[in-house]
Amino acid sequence: MLTEKQRDHLRQFASPSRETGFTRSIYSYPAKFLSHLPRELIKMFTQEGDQICDPFVGGGTIALEAMLLNRPFVGYDINPFALLVSRVKTSYISSIELKEHLGLIQSEMNSSTKPTHNYLDSTDKECLGMIISTEINLLASTIKILDFKPKIQDFFNLALIHVTKIVGRRDFEERENWRSLSIVPMFIRKCTKMIEAVSSLPTLVPYPPTLNLGSNHKMNIPNHSIDLIITSPPYLEVDVEYQQIQIQRRSINRSKRTNFINHLLGSDPLPKKELCWSGKSGRVYWNNFESTLTECHRILKPNHYFCLWTGFKKKDYQDKLERLIEKNQFTLVDVILIPQSDNRAASSRSTHHTRDTKMFKQDSIFILRRN
Repeated sequence: MLTEKQRDHLRQFASPSRETGFTRSIYSYPAKFLSHLPRELIKMFTQEGDQICDPFVGGGTIALEAMLLNRPFVGYDINPFALLVSRVKTSYISSIELKEHLGLIQSEMNSSTKPTHNYLDSTDKECLGMIISTEINLLASTIKILDFKPKIQDFFNLALIHVTKIVGRRDFEERENWRSLSIVPMFIRKCTKMIEAVSSLPTLVPYPPTLNLGSNHKMNIPNHSIDLIITSPPYLEVDVEYQQIQIQRRSINRSKRTNFINHLLGSDPLPKKELCWSGKSGRVYWNNFESTLTECHRILKPNHYFCLWTGFKKKDYQDKLERLIEKNQFTLVDVILIPQSDNRAASSRSTHHTRDTKMFKQDSIFILRRN
């Protein structure tokens, strides 16, 4: 068991607070893991040079904190978009270089009249309007045509995804004459903020994060080589838009999920069954969870720790997880309950647009030790 002092310390850093510093707030990845808690867990259970693993990389929260604390990091995710966000969050690029490339995009935009590629379908265009749709396609085409090196292209693609997410929100319609608004100034403002964040990262790091596209059921990591695993897996019976952007338009009574991100990245959409472990029964979820636990047991050093942040709608589900933990040769050292508030809807999954999703009013940190 952790001491009460350690428990209180972790609860303090798990409480709602705004993400600040470096690239922590560069993009709000769905159901993201707040950075303060993993940072404290890394400091509590490891020393500099110890290797950290996150089998569900998501928005790269743990990758960034491990890098900033001088720990080698390896992570896996099946979602190409997750790796895009993680790469941008952990890659230093000088402000001079990024500003030069932003200038090139602006110059190309001023001289172009038609996009060379189409990243939106007809329903996307109907919901977003002609001007916004044309500018999204034109910006995406310009970034592609200019053929920047990969980390520069990642940077500007993420900025464009952020802008597309904003214009798809239901409250965007509340702006005066929204259908005739240009989103280019919004894109430039977002890029400017991101430039400041990315250029604040350390220029040289002893252990650049290793980010892998693939399943955590079979990771290319040697046996017993990881010093600490920290992760937050999908939540049971919670529908999260990991690859899609929601477009909501009350004025035409339409709401849809666009595959813009997949079209932009040139990747195929992944079924919800793979991304969220969803299915008509919980069998898919628990089978996947057990496969993950088995693989994590293989890579983790004996007597080292596995920190798992999750939450369940029913107490029976938590009991089932605890049985799986024991079955897969982990000792459950502690469970720390983290009360949630409505202002953390995106992270706690307890509310969504003020609608109660019947989630527990707390999440849990499961502290496991490998036998």
